[in-house]
Amino acid sequence: MQTLSTFGSTNRFWVILFAISLALLAGSCKKPADVLPAEIDPANASLLSQVLIMPSGTQTQAGDAPSPTTSSGTPVVNSPYTTVISSNGSTAPLTYTYQNVSGNLAGCYVQVVGADRYFRIPYGSNSSASGRLSLPVGIPTNVLDGQFTLAFCVYDANGRVSAPVTVTINVLRLGTGAIQVSLSWDDDTDQDLYVTDPANEIISYRNTSSSSGGALDRDDTSGYGPENIFWTQNAPDGRYQVRVNAYRAATQTNFYVTVSYPGGSKSFTGNTSFNVRTVNVTTFTKSGSTITF
Repeated sequence: MQTLSTFGSTNRFWVILFAISLALLAGSCKKPADVLPAEIDPANASLLSQVLIMPSGTQTQAGDAPSPTTSSGTPVVNSPYTTVISSNGSTAPLTYTYQNVSGNLAGCYVQVVGADRYFRIPYGSNSSASGRLSLPVGIPTNVLDGQFTLAFCVYDANGRVSAPVTVTINVLRLGTGAIQVSLSWDDDTDQDLYVTDPANEIISYRNTSSSSGGALDRDDTSGYGPENIFWTQNAPDGRYQVRVNAYRAATQTNFYVTVSYPGGSKSFTGNTSFNVRTVNVTTFTKSGSTITF
């Protein structure tokens, strides 16, 4: 389940909640699979825009996002960083702060810089005049290493559009195959990914490979992830368990876990804190080429 959310000084407003396959989420943003290349260069902005996985309810429109409004009362948006590391098969956990919203926040516009289309993400709840937005952007498993830049702005109920801020996403090419489990998070903490395989062997930073062929190929201790555990092929049939543990916790850290496999993927969100350091995210069963959650 992925979430577009906004945090005011005292309230959290959840905008969009979903727990369906990433393949379905990307359906409105990409061509049929038979005309897409097997591998996608993130430098190809227009092609990448067809496969990025945006929150449910996102509308894709041709051309460039609307220009900023210059009138008084126009919202202002900022980002705490200019670059983020992510990977194929992972979720880039982008966060923004906004202020000077008169009335209600109506939504945001997102565009891959250089693309021939943009995304409009409506916001359907009441908002405070300032707050924090979280935007998870999913990157499919067939995206190659490289980088792309997202431009992000918000608009209010009166149609006033903020100036955009840009964040460059550096995409790492991590292991994928029969099963890929990826973890990312939205605060500068240290979250750890644990996957228990059908033989009850646990793969994590403590044990980076298993006799079943699973391996951890990235452990991030000082950023926002991703961490990645995968089986290239011949992953054993049986039950798998996915957990997240806060090695270094904050008051609350939102995390995103994506489980990818041939023909589909599924995404989950949750949070850890000082009081809840370990979260059981999901279990799934592999039987041949079928994955059931």
